[in-house]
Amino acid sequence: MRKSSWNVWLGAAALLLALPLAAQQTAKEADKEAGTHDQYEKLLRKSGNHEILHRLEGTWRAENLKTLIYGPKEVIMKDTLEAKLIYDGNFLETHFAQELGGINKGTTIMGYNGADKHFWRLFLNADPRGTWSTGVYVRSKDALVFRGQEHDPVSGDSFEKREVYTFGPDKDKFHFELFYEFADGSELEVVDGDYTRVKTAPPPQ
Repeated sequence: MRKSSWNVWLGAAALLLALPLAAQQTAKEADKEAGTHDQYEKLLRKSGNHEILHRLEGTWRAENLKTLIYGPKEVIMKDTLEAKLIYDGNFLETHFAQELGGINKGTTIMGYNGADKHFWRLFLNADPRGTWSTGVYVRSKDALVFRGQEHDPVSGDSFEKREVYTFGPDKDKFHFELFYEFADGSELEVVDGDYTRVKTAPPPQ
């Protein structure tokens, strides 16, 4: 075998090893290895992980949210969240309205993927980039922690975005933190504050 052919074979073998297992599966193998309806149902149906997301359902208000998002100087803003469960309770859709001079509106959608065994969060607002994050529930801290990459369109740099929802001290409160972590390990806390559930008055008798 010529040296060039040997190099091509080695390159192809290395690529094959580097591919995830699913990418090496043929259509015939996928059909043969497909699970039953009950197996899929068991893995993907709502679970205790969905119940964690359900704890965030409702209307929430933060009166003193510290933020550095809009400049190097810390400012205080207010935020209102309207969170509702959608598609049979599989996802949590939240609409937010931040008050700082004007009103900044946006939407987040959260879910739990039973196949990948992780939470996920999609953040959307007037910025066309959006942010996709994956998360875990840290039981010892009773907190949901999401991590995702964000890119600066001006500098071209990227950094990790970390969002932490810490539940408590009761079911009507949670603490929220947003951090940016950079390549050298340094981090910047850009949002910090407490949310309280807004309870609606019962209808008159």
